[in-house]
Amino acid sequence: MISYAMVGSTNLPASGDFFDKVLGVVGAERMMKRDTAIMWGAGEGKPFFAACIPHDGNVATHGNGTMISFGCETTDQVDAMYAAAQASGGSCEGKPGPRGEDEQYYVGYFRDPDCNKFAAFHMAG
Repeated sequence: MISYAMVGSTNLPASGDFFDKVLGVVGAERMMKRDTAIMWGAGEGKPFFAACIPHDGNVATHGNGTMISFGCETTDQVDAMYAAAQASGGSCEGKPGPRGEDEQYYVGYFRDPDCNKFAAFHMAG
C-alpha cells in the first residue's frame, strides 16, 4: 500500500550518513542519490524511504504527531537500530521494550538530527 515515505532534511549529507547506519541494520541501502534527495530501499517491490531538501525552498520541519515506523525482523534488530540512531546523532523518544496491552509489540523510538520521529518496530508474537 505504501510506496515510499519521505522526511525533510536541513543537512542532506548528515541525513545520508545517519540513515545509512540506521537503515543498514535491516539491510536497506541507498537506491538513489540526487542533489536534493537520498532514497533507501531493501529490494525491488518493497517500500522506500527518503530524506530530501524541501522542494518549496523553505526550511525542513518535523510534524507534530508524525512518525514513521521501520519494520524489524527481530527484537535484536530493534535494539541495533535504536543504538545506531543514538550513536549517529539521534535522540531518544523511548528506549526499546515491549509495548501494547499484551506486550505484543517490541518498539524503540528515536528522532533523527532534524527531529523527525521514528520507531524501530517488531511484532513479537
